Amino acid sequence: MNPYVRYMLAAFLTNGLGAFGLRVLAGAGLGHVGEQQYLSLWYLAGALVASVPFLRLRSGMALREWVLGGAMAGCSLFGQLGMALALSNGLPGLVVFPVATGGGLLFVLAIGVAVFRERVHWVGYLGIAVGTAALVLLALP
Repeated sequence: MNPYVRYMLAAFLTNGLGAFGLRVLAGAGLGHVGEQQYLSLWYLAGALVASVPFLRLRSGMALREWVLGGAMAGCSLFGQLGMALALSNGLPGLVVFPVATGGGLLFVLAIGVAVFRERVHWVGYLGIAVGTAALVLLALP
């Protein structure tokens, strides 16, 4: 299997785990759990998972890759922190999850189509449908 496909598969499978964990905590009535501890554990685990293929290949990373990876990590961290803070301050999960997850899904779709003139393939529509279904499941009480 192509290494790129393996990395994208790993990213696809692990991308929603943070939001899923927040949903589990909110559903269990543990929305008051400290955001720092929760996010530290998730991002430490993500760093360990990401370091395995990096160390296996033993290849260096260009500065551009460090900057892009850091920017993506920062966006992810602040998004998760925003969701955790909203939940811990009493906003119900059925509001937080659709706005956070659905908003990102629609934003990426709109930018791709409007700015980059991307055409959505049937697989893309399938991905949008699966994302929407996951959004509905996360929003259920």
